[in-house]
Amino acid sequence: MFKLPNHLPTFRDSAQDWADFAEYNAYLLGKVNLFDITKSSRMVSDEEILAGIDDDTDKYMQLIDEVATEILSRIKIGENLYPYSIEDNDYNLCFTPSSDLAKVIYPYLLFATRSKMNTDRIKKDIDGSLLFEHLCSIVAQNYFGKRAEVDILGTSKNDVKSFREKLRMITLNIGEGGDIHENIGHKPQDDKVDIIIWKSFKDQQPSKMIAFGQCKTGTSWVDRLTELNTEAFCKTWFTKQPVLTPVRMFFTAQYFPKEIFRVRANEAGLVFDRFRILDYLPSNIDDDLLSKMLAWTEAINSHYLIS
Repeated sequence: MFKLPNHLPTFRDSAQDWADFAEYNAYLLGKVNLFDITKSSRMVSDEEILAGIDDDTDKYMQLIDEVATEILSRIKIGENLYPYSIEDNDYNLCFTPSSDLAKVIYPYLLFATRSKMNTDRIKKDIDGSLLFEHLCSIVAQNYFGKRAEVDILGTSKNDVKSFREKLRMITLNIGEGGDIHENIGHKPQDDKVDIIIWKSFKDQQPSKMIAFGQCKTGTSWVDRLTELNTEAFCKTWFTKQPVLTPVRMFFTAQYFPKEIFRVRANEAGLVFDRFRILDYLPSNIDDDLLSKMLAWTEAINSHYLIS
């Protein structure tokens, strides 16, 4: 699997992995040729993959065509927020953002996927994972529409308020959940819930839409799709259960695998992968968030180039 700084994709990897690799190189160089960036994979193909069964050249061309098809799909889905274009019979990928928003958001999501987020997520005193939670919160709020409210439950070392203090404040704002159980001895950071979204009525009565969201950067999230149990969370922390069990949402900076999208979605709940995030990205985003995303992306890119 393609992982910065030096884990290159191979024939075993999907067209989606290769498309990310092409995008990364186009971001660095401005323009890349799909034939050129996939050449390294041919050196291992005969021994490891083909074993004399298929012709190496045919396999190589099939890979390039699959990558080109994936990129064309991304162009269609991402529209003007996808900062790349393709030319020369679909074999040259160019970094051509049409707006400042496209220039910042997509590269941030790409680096938040392919970087080592367990060890390298903090650059220039900016936590790339926390930026993702903020981005997901505004996307979720836009998805639920007018009068939807959102709050971030996840805590960091710099937070003044504890998890319990944050959760108590959120339940008061929601108007459901009652008070919270202290659960002395249990020391959660977010208890698998990163953001909470709700949509109230003017009558301030219970029975409203509530959703809990889990946000994941990096690529090691497949085994964590079922971690968030909204019903169990409510029973653990709320003294009075909401009328409706909160919807389970899963956000990832990566993409959901197309071939088994439904299988993974059955495990995760309401899915927001990279391209669904783009789909519901509001047109106006706080300048401070954008500037931090840009600074973090440039910093982690420089870090890996030096490495």
